Amino acid sequence: MIREYAVDPDAYTRNLDALQRFFTDFRAEKGRVVTAIPNLPRNWVRAQQDSIRAMQLPPVQRRKCFDKVSELASSSLMPGIQIPANLNLWIEQARHVKGELGTEAIITCNADEPNGEFNYAELMFNEPQNWNIDQTISVPRNAQSLADAISVSLSLAEVAMFIDPYFHPSDDRYRLPFIEFVNRLSAGRRPCRRALVYTAIHEGKTRSDLQRGLTEHVQPLLPAGFEVELSLWPPNLMHDRFVLTKQAGYSFGHGLDEATYQGAIDVNVNRVAETARQSEYRKFSNTAVRQGDPIIVVGS
Repeated sequence: MIREYAVDPDAYTRNLDALQRFFTDFRAEKGRVVTAIPNLPRNWVRAQQDSIRAMQLPPVQRRKCFDKVSELASSSLMPGIQIPANLNLWIEQARHVKGELGTEAIITCNADEPNGEFNYAELMFNEPQNWNIDQTISVPRNAQSLADAISVSLSLAEVAMFIDPYFHPSDDRYRLPFIEFVNRLSAGRRPCRRALVYTAIHEGKTRSDLQRGLTEHVQPLLPAGFEVELSLWPPNLMHDRFVLTKQAGYSFGHGLDEATYQGAIDVNVNRVAETARQSEYRKFSNTAVRQGDPIIVVGS
């Protein structure tokens, strides 16, 4: 539900219409994120600003565009890679990055569709494959399908929050999807080394049960050095199930657990708007609401 693109600043700064479309098209909440070329975020921001300056916009418009670039960099810019010094043209660098990282497509000023390069000015008439990205998809309620639904976001995450008031590490139906998520995080580009779990006491589940479940059933399955931190929250403050990263947020309509019996209802996975992601991220970052110290286990 997230796809990554290399985007040539010259392609979207040719006119105001293209510039406005870029700020709408390439946002994590829309399902499209941008690879940093150059590879460092600050250098990427500077390159975008240089192209916007060349448009000679009025000062107020230019300032707003710079703000939009900074906003996009904070939530929808993915880390790039080191580019060989002999590659000077942007398109050469983008082709190298696409070959190394497997980005979805290159958005540029010229079209070479067989090689996954598309002219931004012609996207209305000739869109890349899979350009339109559903905000909600329905998937079977098993560990593999749940992780596949958000696999790109997991592979790009620095840290991930798992919010489920019913999570229980001793129960296969909760543990198996969680371990599948962790494996995607650990094997990602960053790679991520930490997952935060938020749950509540329900139906006789105690803190001791959670501690024992994490130690006996989760810790042995964790990649070496991967840390899981579980926090207890008041049950009246937890309702929905989410997976949140710094780039994207997803709600899981029927749960983050497996249901493998015949006739089990599929899970609706919804990519939430950025305002909702920020709200939930801030909410669960508030340690003052936490009940007791977190329970922490680390893979060995």
